[in-house]
Amino acid sequence: MRWQRIKPAEGRVVPWKNGGGTTLEMMVDPPGAALETGFRWRISSAEVAESGPFSAFPGLDRWLLLLEGAGFDLDFGPFGRVELTEPLVPIRFSGDWPAAATLVDGPCTDFNLMVDPRGCHAQVESFRLVSPRTLAWPAGSTLIVFVAAGTVYVPEVDLHLGRRHLLRMDDAPGSLQLMPGFGGAALVVVELRNV
Repeated sequence: MRWQRIKPAEGRVVPWKNGGGTTLEMMVDPPGAALETGFRWRISSAEVAESGPFSAFPGLDRWLLLLEGAGFDLDFGPFGRVELTEPLVPIRFSGDWPAAATLVDGPCTDFNLMVDPRGCHAQVESFRLVSPRTLAWPAGSTLIVFVAAGTVYVPEVDLHLGRRHLLRMDDAPGSLQLMPGFGGAALVVVELRNV
């Protein structure tokens, strides 16, 4: 079993593709990959400070969750509209779609997963953790646990995860126990499998 923890201060600040802001890249696979070189998947978090267009990412699948703030309305042109106003509710859309965000009430912070479907399949789940829970996943997959709020203890690796910490598990035994800290926690769990 291999694991890696990333704290917010260890992320890499990268400019948006369209130049409209920056994002905190928390993890990318393969390590060190960039938009120009391509990647299998990337997890990041960005503050959306003003309304405007999203960058286009042709060929990639995207998942977006609201972490903080009132959220925004996403206009996908001919593909419809979605309100991203409820925290930790994932939406999925194609990086090929045109997308423009209109803030509801001031800046907000999001969690963003991008996946190249030619090499990777992803599942995203979010939930409030108020009592111990065991996660199960298929052998050979990568599991990512992101702590959106609160704290979590992971007995298998004897690790306490704080707010906005990210844990990556590879070659894991097939289950992972999560124990919430005082007051519970809010988590985003991503399962990634090769195709």
